[in-house]
Amino acid sequence: MTCMPDEDVEFHDAIKEVFRRYPEAQGKYALSSLALENQMKIDFSEKVGVSRIEGDSIVTEFKERKSVVRARICLKWNFDYTECLHWEELLE
Repeated sequence: MTCMPDEDVEFHDAIKEVFRRYPEAQGKYALSSLALENQMKIDFSEKVGVSRIEGDSIVTEFKERKSVVRARICLKWNFDYTECLHWEELLE
């Protein structure tokens, strides 16, 4: 059973309209909640999510922002694209 968000309805409707206007983006992007990160009390000014693929799993660890220096690509930006919240480690 699918559960649609019942809060921030106007926001979600606006996002749906953007995806309708740009259908080519539908397979490339998705709206992501920070609910789990908020439960973990992740401070994104100090930490950043770094993910890697292991078999059929995506493993994310939150590391000190200063310590992440490997080759990477940003997966999740904050709302105005001024700070990356979540990186993917690239193969070395």
